[in-house]
Amino acid sequence: MVAGEASGDTLGSELIISLKKRFPHARFVGIGGPKMLAQGMESWYPMERLSVMGLFEVLKVLPGLVKLRKELIQRLLDLKPDVFIGVDAPDFNFRVEAAMKAAQIPAIHYVGPSVWAWREKRLLKIKRWVDGVLVLFPFELPFYEKYGIPAKFVGHPLANQVPEPPNRKAARQALKLPENALITGLLPGSRSSEINLLIDVYIQAAKILHQMYPTMQFVIPCVNDKAKQCIQQSLETYGQGLKVRLLDQQAQLAMEASDQLIVTSGTATLEAALMKRPLVLAIKLHPITHWIMRRLATTKWIGLPNVLARKTIVPEFIQEDASPQQIALGLAKLISDQTLRDAQLTEFDAQYHQLKQNASELAADAILEWAELRPS
Repeated sequence: MVAGEASGDTLGSELIISLKKRFPHARFVGIGGPKMLAQGMESWYPMERLSVMGLFEVLKVLPGLVKLRKELIQRLLDLKPDVFIGVDAPDFNFRVEAAMKAAQIPAIHYVGPSVWAWREKRLLKIKRWVDGVLVLFPFELPFYEKYGIPAKFVGHPLANQVPEPPNRKAARQALKLPENALITGLLPGSRSSEINLLIDVYIQAAKILHQMYPTMQFVIPCVNDKAKQCIQQSLETYGQGLKVRLLDQQAQLAMEASDQLIVTSGTATLEAALMKRPLVLAIKLHPITHWIMRRLATTKWIGLPNVLARKTIVPEFIQEDASPQQIALGLAKLISDQTLRDAQLTEFDAQYHQLKQNASELAADAILEWAELRPS
């Protein structure tokens, strides 16, 4: 198994649990994060080496990634595993999956790439590279059926992990946050490239919000020590006077404890929606990355809640629109306008029930079928 970032680590760990029910003595190797390691996986390389976002950003580390992937493929070919599962990280994993399939090792990709958003023609190659794709959203299946690729909608594991209903009071008690304070969660991403581009903007937006709401406090989950140092530096520069609590990971608990959120795009926006917390999306990419993606995009939205709803329910602030002023004013509207707030929450509740399948169990069943494995 190979996962490339925090969300993939979560998916991978849940899948390992389900596969171990069927194969109690199975061995899991490859690349994973702390959650996968906690389930007994042997990670041959640090997952952080794969956690790079954006086309331009990848170019700077591409030689190292190519070397790592070559070594990984050879180690896997020498080991001859019963099945290879790439968890997201499509640009890295599809090449590995192609090498496995060529060696007659079943290759399965967990989390279909965003072919519904851009570059649908990738499916022509994906058909040659994989034996099956596990998709998280129901609207994805027709794309794979169109190209004759085995695919299964498994729902999203996050919908099973999110408490129903979320308990703001208990989350605040767990984090030792004041029960009746107005708290905003800031989630600037899990990748270093995201955090470096966004954290100053997020802290400056928090400063404006604090001027509008003097009692407002903030909570920021930090994916690792490097991220925490970066965030602390930004707070020293731009966050004087703010009440900010930095957490070691605990992103879901931070969301649950918050009244509203500012979130980078990606899985975090979906997690926030499933947690039924009002939010705005704010993201900056390298200018070249943004230019390329904008030209290739086939959907008008970045945030998953908007893609699922097929309309804008979460305000999206992208590139130059992701200014501290616009982000702060966008969130302030959600705080003051109950109609806007309720519209988001109604849609989020519908998405929660749509995506709440037994994802990891369904994924494990599909893997057994496609890889022709029999439970022990």
